[in-house]
Amino acid sequence: MIDIETMDIPNWDIIITLMIAVYGAILSTFTIWDTRHEHKREIRVRLSYGFSTHPLAHGLLLINEALNTGRKTVTLSSMGLILPNKKFYTFLQPNSNVSFPYDLPEGKNCSVWIETKELAENLKNEGYSGEVKLIGYYGDAIGGRYKSEPFNFDINKA
Repeated sequence: MIDIETMDIPNWDIIITLMIAVYGAILSTFTIWDTRHEHKREIRVRLSYGFSTHPLAHGLLLINEALNTGRKTVTLSSMGLILPNKKFYTFLQPNSNVSFPYDLPEGKNCSVWIETKELAENLKNEGYSGEVKLIGYYGDAIGGRYKSEPFNFDINKA
């Protein structure tokens, strides 16, 4: 049998010191992560089909949307598509609901669009046919680039 009264109990001061040290390490890690996240620029980019009530938009459109999910305003200065061969299809004079360069505040979005027929013709001129994977992108004023998930675009059905 074990006699509990005669067992050696570890020094409580060491255990408490270790618990405080672990708590401090966890708290400082969270503080560093939160501070870094607060200063990070985060833009979510999405490609989708749609229609617009904007007077310049006609027919089915491919819409490239940027949403600022970060905590800082980001100045967007370029936007377009990344083609399957990694070339950039840049919208030099984009149809948009804003003027570029554009300061995109936290929690806000902006969009550029191109008519699917126009895009299909341009891609055919580049030698593409059938279904291609496009990636939408936006570039900021300090060199950051934000990309969408790949989007399947059928040139023949545009």
